[in-house]
Amino acid sequence: MSLKREEYLILSHILKDPLLPYSRLAEKIKVLEKTKLSSPTVKKRIENLLKENVINSFHAEYHPEAMGLESHIFLLSVDSIDKYLIVEKIIDFHPYLVVRQRCYGGITGIFLKVHIPIGSISKFIDLLNYLKENNLITEIVHSTTIGRGIKTRIDLSYWDPNSGKWSFDWDIWKKNIDSVDYIPQFDYFKRISKEKPKNVLKRLRHLDFQLLEELVHDPTQKYANLSKQLGAPPYTISRHKKFLSKNVIRNYLVEFNRSFFGLYDELIFKAICSQRAMTKIIYLLQNLPLPFESDFRDTETGFLWKILLPPKDKLDLINLLWSLFPDLQIMMLDPQTTVTKPFNPDNYSFMEQAWKDNEEYMINQILEKARGELILA
Repeated sequence: MSLKREEYLILSHILKDPLLPYSRLAEKIKVLEKTKLSSPTVKKRIENLLKENVINSFHAEYHPEAMGLESHIFLLSVDSIDKYLIVEKIIDFHPYLVVRQRCYGGITGIFLKVHIPIGSISKFIDLLNYLKENNLITEIVHSTTIGRGIKTRIDLSYWDPNSGKWSFDWDIWKKNIDSVDYIPQFDYFKRISKEKPKNVLKRLRHLDFQLLEELVHDPTQKYANLSKQLGAPPYTISRHKKFLSKNVIRNYLVEFNRSFFGLYDELIFKAICSQRAMTKIIYLLQNLPLPFESDFRDTETGFLWKILLPPKDKLDLINLLWSLFPDLQIMMLDPQTTVTKPFNPDNYSFMEQAWKDNEEYMINQILEKARGELILA
């Protein structure tokens, strides 16, 4: 499928603001792109993009900290494919798993992200240590992803719909690297990037959990549909959605077909470096264009950077980072092995007004399931 100009313009705008009403989207394209479209035409074009799988879905991304949860990333080194398949199944049993993928490179094994109740990380690490003691994993690399970090989104102004190629020029980054030394804004970034949204868990009701589950799955649903599913009047749904959008939702996002845009390579860069060296990357991310989807997080010893790239740009960025960080570790993620778990309100006990975080829930039941399916002895 090749994109018509109208579809390209619509897609360019909804990638930046996925929940724009059809009428406002049509008006925006008229003003900014000098192209006149009616609301029904916009609706029809978006439906076509969904039908042709250029757009896969819409979803909401929430702040774990606002929900009384912590976000943690792990890289698990596994030394054989047989062990990988066992660890994969065990990890998938965990109730707080967010995403799991196979990774290759500096660390070969599993990349995973969990959102777990605040203060319960030791129990998750105990589970991983059990797997390590049983010779299923050889190394555990852990990073706490507190706060906002630096996120970038796909920008189609650098993509040619006719050729299907990206025209981003990395020379602008290369030319600016040597001119960057320690900048005063770095301390500001360190503070801002780790600012956590206010924890509003105690203000949430059962309806909020149900509604958040629906928004994570599909935020484009009409109030009438949500009202029918959740058994609450549309005006109540509207009020609760506004509260969640202000206090809990981080972003509304479009899940797009990566291969359609030639974005075949999802990489993780892990570097141990000084704050002074990391300043260069932070400056570039904050002050220069980057049209690719990425998530940059500083760690206690350096940074983790996850980014989705076309093959040509992958090589340019690897060479650029390698020149700055000689001990750079590079991992490639396998999209075919991705498992994403939806937000699950069942992890919360409304009777106790708290997330379930005891040893039975976080460790024992997972191991029992693994033994029940003969995954563990």
